[in-house]
Amino acid sequence: MGTSNNNIKLSFNVRILLGVCSIPSLFLAYMIGVMAINGDYQKIDYFEWVYSLVGFLAIYIAISGKRIF
Repeated sequence: MGTSNNNIKLSFNVRILLGVCSIPSLFLAYMIGVMAINGDYQKIDYFEWVYSLVGFLAIYIAISGKRIF
């Protein structure tokens, strides 16, 4: 298999692309937060929860530049 070197960070272009692509999931996370505060959290599907969590993970990767795989 391959070796993983945690010291190598993602390039700046990849980080910008990842950050821009994760913006819709952050809007969804905001919508989920507003719905949860209003008490409508039962109308939120599991896919929406997972999609918003993946967005937070993508923003973390874009800011830190760390590779997960």
